[in-house]
Amino acid sequence: MLQKLQQGATLSPAEAGILAVELSNEYPHITEQLLQKAYNNQKAKLEQFLKHILGIEILESFPESVTKSFDQFIQEHTNLNSRQLDFLNLLRTFLIEKGTVEKKDLITAPFTKIHPNGILGIFSKREIEEIIQFIQTLAA
Repeated sequence: MLQKLQQGATLSPAEAGILAVELSNEYPHITEQLLQKAYNNQKAKLEQFLKHILGIEILESFPESVTKSFDQFIQEHTNLNSRQLDFLNLLRTFLIEKGTVEKKDLITAPFTKIHPNGILGIFSKREIEEIIQFIQTLAA
C-alpha cells in the first residue's frame, strides 16, 4: 500500500485502515493522533501524513492552512474597512489557538473588544453568513 501511495494513488478507507493496523502492529507508538500533534494538524488523516513523509505531497500545519485561507479570503474581499480587517485577524488568531469557532463566540470576548456587539456590529447579515460558512469549512 505504501507503493500505491508513492505512485500518487489514493487509498480506499479500507486500505487506509489496513495500513493503520499494520503500522500500529509494527510501530505501536506511532498513531494518527500522535502525528496530528507532531505536525500540528488535527484535521489530517494517516494517509496525508504518509504522503508527506514519503515526499509525495506537502502537508501544511493547521496554522499555516488557516493563515493562507484567511489571506485569500481577505484578498477576495477588497472592500473591507480597518475594523473588519482587525476583526478577521482576531478571528484568525482565535481559530488557530482554539481549533474551532462557534457562532456564539463571535459576539463575546475577545470579539467584543472591537465592537460591543462583536461580529453583529461590524458586518452585514450577508457578510456574517459568508464568514460563518468560511470558518466552518476551515474547522471541518
